[in-house]
Amino acid sequence: MAEYTAERKAYLEAFSANVRRLREEREMSQADLHELADLHRTQVGRMEGGDAEPRLMTLVIIADALGVKLDDLVAGLPVPKERRPPPDRKPKRAKRLGSK
Repeated sequence: MAEYTAERKAYLEAFSANVRRLREEREMSQADLHELADLHRTQVGRMEGGDAEPRLMTLVIIADALGVKLDDLVAGLPVPKERRPPPDRKPKRAKRLGSK
């Protein structure tokens, strides 16, 4: 679990550094990015702080707002070796077809 947590933290920190760098290169504030991307301001702040792992659609929206390719957002990110969630996370139960 410690390896997974460390890798996830490194990954999110590298991503947040990319977003910050790309935003600052364009002389944009976080407020500018949240308005252009139509994302909540706290969501942008959490991503730049390394506290949020955005979904693919959000990544595409951010790349578009910054005028960059999706590749630029993830450039240099470490590839995780540990690919399972921490054991304390409970798996979602699948619904049976026809059940309510």
